[in-house]
Amino acid sequence: MADLFRLATQFLHVFAGVLWIGGGFYTLLVQLPALLAAPPAARGPVTAQLAPRQIFYILRVAELTIVTGVLNLFASGRAQQLTDPLGSRWSVVLGLGILLAIGLYVLIRATVVPWTLRMLTLGPKAAAGDAAAAAEAGQIIERIRMIGRVQLAMGTLIILAMITARLS
Repeated sequence: MADLFRLATQFLHVFAGVLWIGGGFYTLLVQLPALLAAPPAARGPVTAQLAPRQIFYILRVAELTIVTGVLNLFASGRAQQLTDPLGSRWSVVLGLGILLAIGLYVLIRATVVPWTLRMLTLGPKAAAGDAAAAAEAGQIIERIRMIGRVQLAMGTLIILAMITARLS
């Protein structure tokens, strides 16, 4: 039974991580450029439907990744190795991966979520010709792009850390 629990937590952890980091790559490299290429009048209705769903999705798969990662530590019997964070390559890179994952989750919660919700209020105003709303929306889009690049870099480092830990 312990092997089944370990297999299930490891599968869910990897699967959720792929959805989380892959979702970030998709958003930044495909979805956001396509949305910005659409006429401004078409962006509002699409964004109003897409943004809340995307925020919900990204946060839930991030939470599932983190929770199953912690469960996987205990299921594998290696949790006690983290009591000496510099004791082995495994504990160093796993600790780094955990810190990056939690940091990325906090970063998304603190920046992308409120900015996206702000865009939902600015969008209709900008589409109606409010120059100030359009200017603020443009600034927020640039901030989201910048955070998206940071997310991709952190996600890549997390994946590298997890692969390194797995091979340690």
